[in-house]
Amino acid sequence: MSSSSSAANDFSTDARRVADQAAASTSRVADDAQEELARLRGQVERLMQERVTPALAGAADQVSDYANRARETIEDQAESFAETVRERPLLAVGIAVAAGYLVGRLMGGNTYVYPRGR
Repeated sequence: MSSSSSAANDFSTDARRVADQAAASTSRVADDAQEELARLRGQVERLMQERVTPALAGAADQVSDYANRARETIEDQAESFAETVRERPLLAVGIAVAAGYLVGRLMGGNTYVYPRGR
């Protein structure tokens, strides 16, 4: 039985050695994966700072420019309309009455009032 006991000890030793090697290998792979993730995270952060942030800033500037132009156009049109009303108040009142009448007819349907007695 000494040879089987020796074989069992050799097997146990080999198994421990393989387990230790597997643990060391797993640890190296985990460390390598963490290093790679850290490197990729750094690259993503750098790309965000170099490319995405300036692009968003440029788009925000462009949207702000469009909004300012639209606001200026609306203000100019409102000022022009107010000037026309000041120059020709009776015409403005006549147009407002006609527009109100048309809107009332379109939205009111039948506007005649019938007496209840019929």
